[in-house]
Amino acid sequence: MAINDDDLELDAEAEEGAAAKSSNIKKIIIFAAAGIILIGLAVGATLYFTGALGGDASDSEMSEDGSMSEDSAKDEEAESEEEEEVPTSTVYHKFKPAFVVNFEDKGKLRFLQIDLSVATKLPSVIDALSTHEPVIRNNLVLLYSSKTAAELNSIEGKEELRKQTREAIQKIMKENIGNQGIDEVFFTGFVVQ
Repeated sequence: MAINDDDLELDAEAEEGAAAKSSNIKKIIIFAAAGIILIGLAVGATLYFTGALGGDASDSEMSEDGSMSEDSAKDEEAESEEEEEVPTSTVYHKFKPAFVVNFEDKGKLRFLQIDLSVATKLPSVIDALSTHEPVIRNNLVLLYSSKTAAELNSIEGKEELRKQTREAIQKIMKENIGNQGIDEVFFTGFVVQ
């Protein structure tokens, strides 16, 4: 059987067409692989920068929907506050306006005005005092209005009232922020009429 030149040309054209198809398939595979790698890098970078890859399961417990459980969030918040809060030099907070209460003494209506400042070594307590000031004021007004003139006129009575004031504020702070917050209270003004 003789091979004709036309048959050779057809075979050469078929081979060239097959080579072109093979080259196109290789290009498509390379572009697809590059696209998958870029998408993977983008997803990885996003997870890294959002902190999803930053810790293991013991550091932050995730719920089934992918969000952090409330207990874990509270624990992490408490730990970060404990770690960040470093006692500094004493910081003072003055309650404004002054406390003014009335009380009855031997059938007469009397008034008490107290200017009050507190001391702490934890700067974050100052913000907590402002946040919880309505409760603090309420409890102190009730305490001050329960006193008698005899208690308020003696040094010992004033010192006892200062101690009771400190304990009342510390109790409120303990209930709301988890520590006593303040170290001491000071009467910077004290008027009984």
